[in-house]
Amino acid sequence: MKKFDTFAELKNATYIALGSTALALGIVLFLLPNKIATGGTPGMAILLHHLIDLPTGVLMVAINVPLLLAGFHYLGALFAGRTILAVLLSSALVDLFAEVLQLGALSDNPLLATLYGGIVIGLGVGLILRGNASAGGSTAIARIVSSRSSIKPGQVIFSIDMLIILSSGFVFQDIERALWSLISIYVTARCIDMVLTGAP
Repeated sequence: MKKFDTFAELKNATYIALGSTALALGIVLFLLPNKIATGGTPGMAILLHHLIDLPTGVLMVAINVPLLLAGFHYLGALFAGRTILAVLLSSALVDLFAEVLQLGALSDNPLLATLYGGIVIGLGVGLILRGNASAGGSTAIARIVSSRSSIKPGQVIFSIDMLIILSSGFVFQDIERALWSLISIYVTARCIDMVLTGAP
């Protein structure tokens, strides 16, 4: 059994805290008020928020925690624990910024909101990944599916993101919102790669 390293876990927690803050700010300041979805379970929460008008952070927890608990065996105790921390912290910060502090959009321009939202969320998710955690339960879904089939985790996550993009067109009744969401997810993915590898 791997020995628990207190210093390493404090370092992980710092990355998770910084990443969760950036993720929450990207959602609240750019994507959520402009009806642009992102990938994974945060994107699902944004869509549900506009459908049933519950706080986005609450929806993030409602979607993520059951998935993470179901995938606990596949993720490993430490990774799952860190991921639950990231989900709870980012969800709480989303509702703090949106519902309590009532921060508004920094830009109503869809292009600016898409690009900057994607960049800030990509930075946040990248930092969470550097903290040896995940930003959401889509990782659990991917690992469960891949363990029971020949489908690769990346293919599962890609499929989830495509479903979110298609759904955003119906939820917002605007195909352009789906196209903006696609750009946002692409920018986020590139920024995650930059944070993890340092390569442009």
